[in-house]
Amino acid sequence: MSDVIEIGETANGGQIELRLRQTLRITLSEAQTAGFRWNLRALTEGVCALIKEDREPPPGPAGGAGNHAWELRAEAVGSVEILIEYRRPWERTTAPARSFSISVRVA
Repeated sequence: MSDVIEIGETANGGQIELRLRQTLRITLSEAQTAGFRWNLRALTEGVCALIKEDREPPPGPAGGAGNHAWELRAEAVGSVEILIEYRRPWERTTAPARSFSISVRVA
């Protein structure tokens, strides 16, 4: 089994199992020029720890979608729900345009 498990939007709503110290990389498409950003909303520290977050600009001409990625490391045995919301930062009272969630179990 690889030390890094990579997932994207097709894993939304699913479950994944990690070993201790294994890394989960979540990559989601983001229309940065339209003002939308993915925001990590829920992550209970202890089971998994955020070790890296980065954005990749869109390839080609301006206006395309880039990627937003998070790397989380399994730190303790247990379960955690990860929730990431896609919204414009200034639209805090409206529902997110999209959301991504995944259940992580560390064994």
